[in-house]
Amino acid sequence: MPGVSRLRPWHAPALARNFILGTSPREHVAPVAGPTPPAFMALAATVPGLVPDMRGYAAWTDESMVGFALAEFVPDRRRANVSVLTIALSADDVVPDSAELAACAALLERLTVDAASRGYVSVFARVPRASRFREVFGRVGFVGAVSEDVYTRRPGPVADPGPIAGLRPAEQADAWDISQLYRTITPAALQLAESPGGERPSVPRRRLPLLGGGRSPQEFVVDGERGLDGWLRVHPGTRGRHTAALMVHPRCAARTRPLLGYAVWLLMDSGRLPVRVVVHAHEDALRRAVQDEGFAKTEERELLVKHMTVRIAAEVPAQALDRATS
Repeated sequence: MPGVSRLRPWHAPALARNFILGTSPREHVAPVAGPTPPAFMALAATVPGLVPDMRGYAAWTDESMVGFALAEFVPDRRRANVSVLTIALSADDVVPDSAELAACAALLERLTVDAASRGYVSVFARVPRASRFREVFGRVGFVGAVSEDVYTRRPGPVADPGPIAGLRPAEQADAWDISQLYRTITPAALQLAESPGGERPSVPRRRLPLLGGGRSPQEFVVDGERGLDGWLRVHPGTRGRHTAALMVHPRCAARTRPLLGYAVWLLMDSGRLPVRVVVHAHEDALRRAVQDEGFAKTEERELLVKHMTVRIAAEVPAQALDRATS
C-alpha cells in the first residue's frame, strides 16, 4: 500500500516535477471544473494558510509522488468534500493497475480518517459516472447518493425576462423557509446524504483568484401564498464560469423556466462566461428548463458519500444514548 502524507511546502518540488512539468499520463478521479489545473491547486495547498479550510495529501511509492488529493473542511459544516483527487498512470489507454488503485484507496482512507478525527460525520466526492476508479470508492465505504448531470450554456445575448411575481433578495429570516423548501423537494435519501446534521447547504465561500474565486454569490427567494415558491442562487465568475442553482416548489413547477431565465440574464450582465447548472436525477422540471433555455449536457457524474460514526468524548448514560438514537 502506498504511503500517504500531508502536503507540505517541501513537497512542492516533487509536485511540480511529477504533475506540473512532467508529461506522464494522469487521471483526475475527482475532476475540477474551471481553468485552474488541479496540480496548481495542490501547489497552493502546500503553503500554510493560503487556501483556507483546504487540506492536501500526497501518495508516495518509493519516494515518488504518485497521486494527490485536496479535501475541504469547512468549520461550520459537518460534511467534508473531496475537491481534487489525481492519480499518476502508467498509460492512458489501459485499465488502472493495482498500484494506481491502491494509491487512490490510500488517499481516500487517509482523508476520511482525518475527517472523522475532526468531528465530520460524512465525506463527499463527485466522480464521473463511468469512472474507472469507481470501485475503489465502494471498497473504502462510499455509496452513491444521487446521479447528477451538469448542463452548460454558452455565453450570448439574453432577452430581459421581465418581472417575476414574488421575487426578492433573500434575507437571514428566510433561512427556515428555504430549509423547508429543500426538505419538500429533495428525496429523503439525498437529504440524509447531503445534510446528516439537518443543516441547510451553506453558501460557497469566496476563494483566492489563484483558485478561480469570483464575486460573492447572490440569493433570491420567490414568495408564494403558502410559503416560498422558489429559491435561486447565482454565483458570478467562479473558476471561469458562472453557476446557478435553484429550487422550485412542485405546486408551481411552471416558474422553473422563468426563474432560470432570470438567472442567466443576471449572470450575463456580470460578464460573458458560460453558465453552469447541476441537475439531480429527480429534478425533471429543471432538466426540461435547462434544455429549453439552450443548455447542453457537458458532464455525467455521481455524488458519492461516506458516513462515519460520531465520536462522543464524554461518558453518556446508556439510557440517554438510547433515547437520542432511537
